[in-house]
Amino acid sequence: MSLLTPMMGGILLAATLVPLVALYILRLRRTRKVIGSVIGWKRRTEDLRANAPFQRLRPSWLLALQALLLALLALAAAQPVIRGLGEGASRVALLIDCSASMRTLDCEGRSRLEEARERALARAEVLLGAGLFAFDTPEVMVVAFAGTADVRAPLGRSAARIAQAIESITQTDESTQLGPALELARAHQAGGGDDSASQAIVPIRIEIFSDGKFGDASEVAPRASETVEWVRIGSVETGNAGFSAAGVERSAEDPARVEAFAALRNFGTTVIERAVSLRADGKGIARTPDSVEVPAMVRDKGQTQTGERRITFAPFTAGGQRLVELTTDPGDAFTTDDRAWVALRAARAPTVALVGDDASLDALLSALPLGSLTRLDHAAADAAIAKDAAWTERFDVVVSVGAPPREMSRGRWLHFGPPPALPGLHPLPDPGRDYARTARLDHPTLRQCNLNELVVRKAHALAAERGWTPLIEGGRAPLALAGRTPGGFAILVAFEPGDSNWPFQRSFVNFTAQAVDMLAGLAEVASEESVAPGDMIRVRLPDGVSVVTVTPPGERAVPLTVRSSEAAWGPARRVGAYRVEWTGRDGVGQSRWVTVNQLDPLECDVAAAEAVSLGGAAVRASAGGSGALDAWPWALGLALALLVLEWWIYHRQVSR
Repeated sequence: MSLLTPMMGGILLAATLVPLVALYILRLRRTRKVIGSVIGWKRRTEDLRANAPFQRLRPSWLLALQALLLALLALAAAQPVIRGLGEGASRVALLIDCSASMRTLDCEGRSRLEEARERALARAEVLLGAGLFAFDTPEVMVVAFAGTADVRAPLGRSAARIAQAIESITQTDESTQLGPALELARAHQAGGGDDSASQAIVPIRIEIFSDGKFGDASEVAPRASETVEWVRIGSVETGNAGFSAAGVERSAEDPARVEAFAALRNFGTTVIERAVSLRADGKGIARTPDSVEVPAMVRDKGQTQTGERRITFAPFTAGGQRLVELTTDPGDAFTTDDRAWVALRAARAPTVALVGDDASLDALLSALPLGSLTRLDHAAADAAIAKDAAWTERFDVVVSVGAPPREMSRGRWLHFGPPPALPGLHPLPDPGRDYARTARLDHPTLRQCNLNELVVRKAHALAAERGWTPLIEGGRAPLALAGRTPGGFAILVAFEPGDSNWPFQRSFVNFTAQAVDMLAGLAEVASEESVAPGDMIRVRLPDGVSVVTVTPPGERAVPLTVRSSEAAWGPARRVGAYRVEWTGRDGVGQSRWVTVNQLDPLECDVAAAEAVSLGGAAVRASAGGSGALDAWPWALGLALALLVLEWWIYHRQVSR
């Protein structure tokens, strides 16, 4: 047991006990009188003798009780506490976890962060509640940590400031890293002063209020000058199910349409059922007709296998730039991964390379709204491919006419003329005259294409295996087909435009333009890359933009500064969709969505840790975190009981 305010208790005891004893020693001095006889005054003389000052102190139950009563009151004023092991450190660092898992609602309807703040406040009250007359009050600091760490209150003894710092800690959706918080606490271990002696390392007690989900636990370890204690927050039995992945892919049949997919995972020990809804720009697109079952997590020989289930939605048209949101129903105690966002990329002008010499194709491509058009002959294209096999992937589309290039397995190709050597294609001999017999007019390349008058003078016949889709069927063989190559996609036309009457028909313009759009769409990644909580949001902007802002979820727009055509803001500590807006050089406003999703499996497995080890060293766990028991209420209670006893004895004596 230790006394928080021994000075206050000593002052009170000295100020009251000495006067009490003096009252029993000093008696009122009476005036002497001469009388004839004192036979009947025996009791009076005893009374005179008792009131004579500076007599020998006689034993008295009242004096003993009153002295003990004053001693108990002085003890209560000294605020005795019974401390646990490891108490008495001159410096204490309270590390409070505010990462994503601390949002879990498994503390009697409250979040883990609320529980951690309450326990830290109680601990700070024990450490700093002694007040002005404290004798051994330690210095206390407060550090909030998640992906990074922040000193909310440096070392000090102000209880009000420490309490305010603890209450100011807010929730984030970042993953947990303990290392930065430990480094901040260690930075305050050196003593003050200029001489080397005062700069010696001062022992520090580090108390961590967390659920123990540390991503870097194996990389950090306590030092010899540190005493580390972990206060478990949350239940070890809490399960969770949520998204482990979300995204969109363009349809190979129609790049204007995208299909959304999601993956659900289950960290619980029982099978769960979830329904998934898909929304685009705030409007409902689709919902799973029935709840899907996600298998339970399996533990076998120390290994954990999370239950997973993949869901794919039917393709939908994505016109322009859109924001896709997926949600699960019902939710659970950890809502952060019950929603996921995907930002679709805005359409852009494609880059095209034209290989070969054809006036009709050159004129048509020059009229299309392309980002760039590069013209090469067959020799230059073959040399570029021989030098770099991935050369064709620099362009969104490569249009070739005439003899096929030496290699067409990578990139996205629109080829007119003899078929290339690709898996699944078998050229037939004797090119000849042909015509369009049927066509897949529902295909994205053949919309609004009338092929009734198409006549080909020299068509190269071929046989195609499964995996190649005929687009235009001729009388002898397919005149156009599409299929995947080992490293890309190709649309093949079995004749050159100059060997047909097609360049004089509107369908030639529609087909070529739509084929370029489709292939360019396949070149684009359908969605922007998602940002992890705690990362910076960076957006490349065109030259000459002004008035750039970012609007975090549920908050107001914040202005951004553009440097080197890049706007940066962050860190983005919450999940959701962030809207970046700017005004272009032409005065037209533009915007882009940046999504932030928490998909870290360690953070989403919200069951509180049963034990924590840092760098292989086990950390002592504490259930409560107060570390001390106040004894002064017991002293006050005993003093009250003695006061009643003293009153009873006194009245018995005076009533005789």
